[in-house]
Amino acid sequence: MRGEDIYEHGIVTATGQGNATVAVLRSDHCEECTAKIICGVGDQNENHVEAVDPFGVHVGDEVRIRIRGESLFAAAGLLYGIPLLLILAGILTGTYLFDPGIMRQELWAFTLGIGLAAVYYLLVFLGSDALRRKSLMPDIVSVRESGEQRA
Repeated sequence: MRGEDIYEHGIVTATGQGNATVAVLRSDHCEECTAKIICGVGDQNENHVEAVDPFGVHVGDEVRIRIRGESLFAAAGLLYGIPLLLILAGILTGTYLFDPGIMRQELWAFTLGIGLAAVYYLLVFLGSDALRRKSLMPDIVSVRESGEQRA
């Protein structure tokens, strides 16, 4: 998956600051796709994806976007890998840090691990604009506006 790219077609719904919001119609493959992290699957019939806009697209343009395999790999690491490591580090640290006589040592160690992961997710949530680096975002690779093709 790391070297593979995913291509989707969609329609631009908003533009600004070198980015475009693209509405991509959901298909049956969306439930199994690993790119759900980026697309944000919902109950509606379409997903909205923010992509880098090198062409200066306009609302209503039909575009083809590319989601890089490397960005999916990095997003999965940021959302799942680091919190897992924090939980494990908290549990291991807590077993040596807390006195077994106070209360259940394992409970406090587990609470420390979950607390570290919660703080990490809070920092990710508050700093989500900083995490939206151009290198992790999907990009528009071609545009079709009223019959003509730009690439």
